[in-house]
Amino acid sequence: MKFRRQKSTSLRRSQPIDWHKVLLAQIHLAGLPEPKTEYRFHAHRQWRFDFCWKPQLVACEIEGGIWMQTETGRSKGHAHPERFESDCEKYNEAALYGWLLIRVTPKMVRDGRALDWLERALLTD
Repeated sequence: MKFRRQKSTSLRRSQPIDWHKVLLAQIHLAGLPEPKTEYRFHAHRQWRFDFCWKPQLVACEIEGGIWMQTETGRSKGHAHPERFESDCEKYNEAALYGWLLIRVTPKMVRDGRALDWLERALLTD
């Protein structure tokens, strides 16, 4: 008789962290104004900001997937050359529209730098 080995629940991989939710919680706890999420800022393109404060023209993008690679070692996600170039186009257009864009990584959300930059951008007189 063969016995089947049961998978240990402690060895299961945890769910990925939603860094958008983490940053939004930090924003709320810090008492910053409520951001618009997935705000379409461009008149002719479908580009959206992860977070924005329209009255102040401040926006924030969380750059996920910057370390992602294919099995062959090529970049993918935001690090892929085509995606990187597309992001440059989006960010340059945002600048021409007058937006101050704060770009952050999940590590910057985790260690508090993202929130610090947003506080400074939003609370500057």
